Amino acid sequence: MKKVIGISIITIVFAFALVAFGEGNVAKAAPEQTTTKVPETTKKQPAKKITLSTPKLKIKKHYEKNIKLDWSSVDKAQSYRVFRAQKGQGFSLVKSTSKSSFTDKKAKKRKTYTYKIVAEAKSGGKTFTSKASNTKSVYVLPKNPKVVICGECFVEGMKMYANKYKPKNTHFVYKIGISTRGMLNDNYINYKGSSITAIERIAYYNPDRVYFLIGMNEAKGGNPNYTVKNYKKAFKLLKRINPHVEMVLMALPPVGRSHSSGFASNGKINRYNKAYKRFADKTKNVFYYSRYRRLISDGAGYLKANGGDGGHWSAGGTIKVVKDLKKYSKALTKR
Repeated sequence: MKKVIGISIITIVFAFALVAFGEGNVAKAAPEQTTTKVPETTKKQPAKKITLSTPKLKIKKHYEKNIKLDWSSVDKAQSYRVFRAQKGQGFSLVKSTSKSSFTDKKAKKRKTYTYKIVAEAKSGGKTFTSKASNTKSVYVLPKNPKVVICGECFVEGMKMYANKYKPKNTHFVYKIGISTRGMLNDNYINYKGSSITAIERIAYYNPDRVYFLIGMNEAKGGNPNYTVKNYKKAFKLLKRINPHVEMVLMALPPVGRSHSSGFASNGKINRYNKAYKRFADKTKNVFYYSRYRRLISDGAGYLKANGGDGGHWSAGGTIKVVKDLKKYSKALTKR
C-alpha cells in the first residue's frame, strides 16, 4: 500500500511538471501568421513630354586649344551635347555638360571645325532633345601665328631698332621707296640669289597674318582708291597660298608740323587712312590698325617722335610702335 501511494505521488508530480512545461512552450509559441495586401506605391510613372527650344550658338575665341563656344540657355534643359565635325566627316559628340559654354582644348591649329549644340532633358526614363542649334564653322589660328611685316623705310627701322620686341615668328620684308604697285610687280627683293617681288617673298613664308605699311610714297599725289585696289590684288594672291590668311593695313603715320617736301600732308594721309579703314571694315580677314599713331604723335596729331626730317621716326618711337604692334597682334589672335 505504501508503495502504491509513493508511485501515485510521483506520477502526480510528474504530471504537474508536464503541464507546467507545456504552458511555457505555449507562451513562447509564434503567433498565427496572417497575410495583408500592401498597396503598390512604387509603380514607374509615365514620361511627361518636355519640349525644348533650340539653343543659339556663338563662337567667341578661335585660337589653338581655345575654341570658346557659348550658347543661349534653354528653359527646362538639364544638359547640353556639343558636337564637332571636320571637313568631309560627320558630327561626333565631344562633350556633355550642364553649362551653357564649352572650351574645346583639343582643336588643332590650322584646322577648320564645325560645331552644333543640342539641349536635352529626362523624364520617366525617357530623354527629350531639342533641335540642333545653328552650326558654326571656325578656322583655328595658331597661338603664335606666322607674321610678316611688309613696308618701306619704317619697316626697315623696325628691324634695325626694335627687332627683339617683335611678335614671335615674325619676318620683315621691306624696300625703301616701295609702293603698292611695286610690291606686286617690281623684282627688287633678293631671295636666295634671285630678285623677286615683295608679294612673292611674303608668299614664301606662307604667313598666317601680314601687316602692310605702304602708301606714304603714294599719298602725296596719288589716289587712295588705286592703292586700295593694289591691296585687294595682294590679298587675293596671298589667299591662294593660305585661304585663311589675315591682312592688317597699318594706318599711314602722321608727319611733323614742319616736314620734308618728300612727304604728303596730314590731310592727304588721313584721306588714305579712311580708304584703308573702309576696305578693312567690309572685307573678311582684313583689319585696320591705327592706334599706334598716338604713340608717335603730339596732341594735335603731328609727328612727335621725329627722326629729323618730319617724316621718319626716331629709334625710341619705332620701339614704341613695335611693342604696341606685338600687343595688338596678340589681342587679334585671341579675339
